[in-house]
Amino acid sequence: MTALDRRGFLQVVASATGGLMLAAHLPGLGRAYAAAAAPAPTPPTLFIRIDPDNRITLKINKSELGQGVRTSLALLIAEELEADWPAVQVETASLDPRYGDQGTGGSGSVWPAFEPLRRIGAAMRTMLVAAAAARWKLPAAQLRCEDSHVLGPGGRRASYGELAADAARQPVPAAPPLKPRSAWKLIGKDHVGKDVADIVHGRARYGLDQRPPGLLFASIERPAEFGATLDGVDASAALAVPGVRQVFPIAASPPGAPTFTGPITGGVAVVASNTWAALEGRRRLRVRWRSGPHAAESTTAYRREMAAALDRAGAQPVLQTGDPDAELAKAARIVRAEYELPFLAHATMEPMNCTAHWDGRRMTLWSPSQDPEEAGKAVAARLGLAADQVAVHVPLIGGGFGRRLNTDYSVEAALVAREVGAPVQVMWTREDDLGHDFYRPCARHRLEACLDDAGHPRALRHRLCNPAIGATYHPERTRFDGETGCVANAFYRVPHRKSEYALLRSGVPRGWWRAVTSTHGVFAIESFVDELAEAAGQDPLAYRLALIDQPPPLGKPGPEDAVFVPQRMKDCLALAAERAGWGRAVPAGHGLGLACGGFDHRSYAAAVVEASADAGRVTVHRVVVAFDCATVVHPDGARAQVEGAVTQALSTALHEQITIDGGRPVETNFHAYSLLRMHEAPARIEVHFIDRPDAQISGLGESALPPVAPALANALYRATGHRLRELPLPLRLPA
Repeated sequence: MTALDRRGFLQVVASATGGLMLAAHLPGLGRAYAAAAAPAPTPPTLFIRIDPDNRITLKINKSELGQGVRTSLALLIAEELEADWPAVQVETASLDPRYGDQGTGGSGSVWPAFEPLRRIGAAMRTMLVAAAAARWKLPAAQLRCEDSHVLGPGGRRASYGELAADAARQPVPAAPPLKPRSAWKLIGKDHVGKDVADIVHGRARYGLDQRPPGLLFASIERPAEFGATLDGVDASAALAVPGVRQVFPIAASPPGAPTFTGPITGGVAVVASNTWAALEGRRRLRVRWRSGPHAAESTTAYRREMAAALDRAGAQPVLQTGDPDAELAKAARIVRAEYELPFLAHATMEPMNCTAHWDGRRMTLWSPSQDPEEAGKAVAARLGLAADQVAVHVPLIGGGFGRRLNTDYSVEAALVAREVGAPVQVMWTREDDLGHDFYRPCARHRLEACLDDAGHPRALRHRLCNPAIGATYHPERTRFDGETGCVANAFYRVPHRKSEYALLRSGVPRGWWRAVTSTHGVFAIESFVDELAEAAGQDPLAYRLALIDQPPPLGKPGPEDAVFVPQRMKDCLALAAERAGWGRAVPAGHGLGLACGGFDHRSYAAAVVEASADAGRVTVHRVVVAFDCATVVHPDGARAQVEGAVTQALSTALHEQITIDGGRPVETNFHAYSLLRMHEAPARIEVHFIDRPDAQISGLGESALPPVAPALANALYRATGHRLRELPLPLRLPA
């Protein structure tokens, strides 16, 4: 084996069929793509497999949620491999420590893999050329690769499949050279996504499509009230339903036990031979619940408590530069505003589900998880198993948005499967999904500023109160710096500035929702900047451009942190405004609004929205987004990601909210938890990418979402004169 270098090592072994398998050690930033050496014989869970018939299968170690990651990551390998792209197949890798970080979230799939996966393809291409050179007794420099073949002088041609076994005996290059950008044939070009045909033709297999032999089905009755516990159950009527096999309780996560990425609530499982029987049996259960410590909690009380918290002294200091309190105290005029946002559900198209099988020695999961490592770890901890006693296979996922980073549904399935002793699929209904989510936290922001002679903010005080995500997993803590990142990291120049945080105690489980804290922080900041521009009598675009001229004042970034470049944000803002025709005359009752995204997912984004309130009815006509992630690997997929972010942002801006009453969610299905309808979507969503070949690539799944809601609110203000500071926005505005 070749010696390891800084970028990692590659190990090649021959497969049992004579094909070629390439495993990889890929240290990236953080845990991304870190792995340990693969022992021989290597299992077929590798990045590249070449079969003798020249079939090439690429294993992708990230979860496919509909974001197109299996296509984008495959393109990185295939580009350097010189693979015949239409013939390339992709598979999602099952849980395997050799893959390193298999978690999918934080817009962190493509950028850590951009160079490592290309080097994998380049290494294999080099080894295949070496094998052909040895066979033909020619210098490797005389050979080239094209469409999964090695070509040589005199018409020599050999498929990768023919050369695979010989290539396995070649030395592995420690640092194979990468193709120059000018030679790219696949990266940066539009392609049909690798999963599209299977989805269109109904061949795609999601979590709910798993059907291992002997499969049973289970549905779990959980307490509607957060924190309630089981007090008793009469299962006689449920057991009388034809097809019902078993009914038994599932214990909640014990107090103080490791929760990893989310405790389970417990409940009563009904196991049956078919889905109807499981659901009908559950409906006939007579369950008694013992009320818990959160029974009196409500949205009304939360709003009152958040407002009071912003009035109290002693909040957690997050950031201070200069002396904003003194500056505000002596200011002749202060601009003040408060912004409020509700809890949000993930409302994924495919509700939570997991299929599990305990064979007496090993627990196998078919879990549509965004983090199979955490799922495996959580199951092992709850069931008292060793790590190698848990196998996790990851099917296609019908939407994630952060919900499937949690492990509760995987642990539940494992507990049911161990009790039953047969493969069991635990199905969630939409009511289960909306009633037992890990919700995007509600939030209340208060901003106060005074302006200098140029109309620019001289001092700014920003206070935030919400139930932190981290408190769900670490309730003993009182400081939650992660909740304040977007607030403290705002990039507008203010010489005297202060950010503070107050924790709202709540029994509502919280979790990561697409773009996380930026979804509420950017709404507050970008709405307030518009209000400051109005107070200064200045154009909102020019006002922002004048204030984006230095990095956020959070100190020197660490070696793995991205550095904010003001010009890149300004370029996005200027491009979006130009393409939207900022400053042009618009029809009566229409308005243009703009906003920047928060710099917390390494990318830069700005949005301009054109909206109206004709006869009071809000209509979004057009959304223009400018986006800078340096290099776009798959433009068609990238546009789809941004378009999806815009649509989801509008859905939350106009409709979505979870309200709490009696310690439980009020919205139980889509009749109450409304989503954006097709007729409400804008007629035009335009996406413009800024290409920066020399900058480090970054992600694009989340950064386009946060600026859309404030851009819409700002547009409606310009259209109607009504300043909107709460989400969801009213669908009708007063004349």
